[in-house]
Amino acid sequence: MTEKLNNTGSLQCCQSSDSLKSNVLVNNNIIMPENLKNPHYEYVFPKRQKVDLAFQNVTFTSNTWSITKMKKETKEILHGVSGKFKSGELSVIMGPSGAGKSSLLNILAGFITKGSTGNVTLNGVVRDQSQKFRKLSAYIPQDEELRMGLTVMEAMTFAANLKLGYSVSRQYKMQQVVEIVALLGLSQSHHTLTSRLSGGQRKRLAVALELLSNPPILFLDEPTTGLDSSSCSHCIYLFKKLAQEGRTIICTIHQPSALMFETFDKLYALADGKCIYDGPSLKLLGYLNNFNIKCPPYHNPADFLMEVAIGEHNVDLNVLAEATKESQMEAETLEKKEKHCSLEHQDLMNLKSDIPSISPAPVIMQFLLLYKRNMVETKRNWLYPFNRLLAHITIALIFGYLYRGVGANANQILANYVYLYGTMLLNVYTGKMSVTLSFPLEMRILTREHFNRWYKLSPYLLSVILIEIPFQVLCTWTYIVISYSLTSQPLDFRAYLFVLFVTIGTLCAQSMGYFIGATTTTKIAVFIGPVLACCFSIFGFCLRRMDTPPMFRWLFTISYFRAAFHGVVVAVYGFNRKDLFCSENEIYCHYEDPAKFLKEMDIVNIDLVSNITLVVFIWILMHTATYLTLWLKLNKR
Repeated sequence: MTEKLNNTGSLQCCQSSDSLKSNVLVNNNIIMPENLKNPHYEYVFPKRQKVDLAFQNVTFTSNTWSITKMKKETKEILHGVSGKFKSGELSVIMGPSGAGKSSLLNILAGFITKGSTGNVTLNGVVRDQSQKFRKLSAYIPQDEELRMGLTVMEAMTFAANLKLGYSVSRQYKMQQVVEIVALLGLSQSHHTLTSRLSGGQRKRLAVALELLSNPPILFLDEPTTGLDSSSCSHCIYLFKKLAQEGRTIICTIHQPSALMFETFDKLYALADGKCIYDGPSLKLLGYLNNFNIKCPPYHNPADFLMEVAIGEHNVDLNVLAEATKESQMEAETLEKKEKHCSLEHQDLMNLKSDIPSISPAPVIMQFLLLYKRNMVETKRNWLYPFNRLLAHITIALIFGYLYRGVGANANQILANYVYLYGTMLLNVYTGKMSVTLSFPLEMRILTREHFNRWYKLSPYLLSVILIEIPFQVLCTWTYIVISYSLTSQPLDFRAYLFVLFVTIGTLCAQSMGYFIGATTTTKIAVFIGPVLACCFSIFGFCLRRMDTPPMFRWLFTISYFRAAFHGVVVAVYGFNRKDLFCSENEIYCHYEDPAKFLKEMDIVNIDLVSNITLVVFIWILMHTATYLTLWLKLNKR
């Protein structure tokens, strides 16, 4: 396979017809390209521009609120560190816990900017947060945050279509998927669910997903955490290989083995937010010897570095930090002189000279892909939606048995009133609580995928909502069909109004559930959701407007539950309904005329159009607020 750039700068794949035929799906099985069956074959990624990353005087300050002291506490984590990570090198940031490793990596990746100062440059050009610079890098957090309900090939295929869009051909995307999977040693796991992969395989899959767009810079936060020695070695070998192809690989590692330590091209050691070493890993011990800091024989240099970084061996870390700064300045001066005489550097300075026009999929395509991905995961996790549907059926049968026949009997009108209230409350609860944890549970996955430019927020949010709305409607209608008929409710046009108000009520509650989940933590969300549902349900059922204290009447007015519930009651007993059935044995039938009941319940002069408008307005408002909340979270750096 060979690649070339067309006149627009986009990558095109030049293959023979036989090669293209090898990249097809046969009975859902992916056929391995013939060249990958060769044990001596090594896949080489399309060339991207080499990018060197440098940073000067980077500081980071963390602000936390102290509950005990009731004031904001400020802690400076990074104290003006500088350095440079070059293309073609595996650069590792090391240091003890709290030294600032992850903070520095997040700042360099652009994942965090608030509270930081200093300059970050790419090939001498100051980095900003524009899309031009974002598409040069990929960020992989410590926790892989993968879609556990997808197989390896499904995850890779969805990612390829999202990240590459129409900028390359379908055959090229499939070739990339198959060959990257083979490169990372996942060929035997094509149809294995991500949840069943080992820790090392998940790390490699996380890398494979980001390699599809072939970024020149790769940031990895603690990629070996939780892995055994064999998996660690495999991952480090992979990163080394990727770096040798011209990428800039930057990762944080806490405490590697001695063998792993020797494979690092560049070591950047931090202690108390200061850089105490910046150079090749193999020269670390020689550098420390200059300060009479000697590593014992047969001692792991990485372990010795950690001991030095926490202040053991009578080491003054400030001396090491000052010496490192001086050596960095000397190296920078020497490099400037060498580059001044190099004509090649002039091309390296221009970041626009060699960026293939690989762009994500269009918004509509993103929505369709994300919707399909959600459908696949929902189908795999079928037990949860099945239990929801079964719960609605079960409660419908119970309500129908307890309140059987109450809809047509005047003397049982209060029992029917309770049934109507219970129907609204059930569907409000199930609509709200079934989605409250949607965003808290996958916020990290959303953050990683959105930050790495897989898709925009709007198609993602729409794909999530449109998965839940039809299913919640199905559950609601199933409940209504069973309970409505068993309770002997009217079967004329009133039934349609009943279905309408219960449906918009549950969907409005669902939108509020999304908003609660997007704005609060998991523990708060599961608490505040039922509390708000109960609070709004008081109005209209437990409290009439005339009984509501003036200071709370605004809640009565804006309560979507009250609007939907009143709509249900009017649908059943309004519109000049004929007299209800009264037993011949009854001497006095108080509610024979339904209008009398509505008057006593203060459910008169109800404008159903206004009630529908209020519920729909709150439904739209909650979804809009959810979008804005997620947008702020994703873009708050």
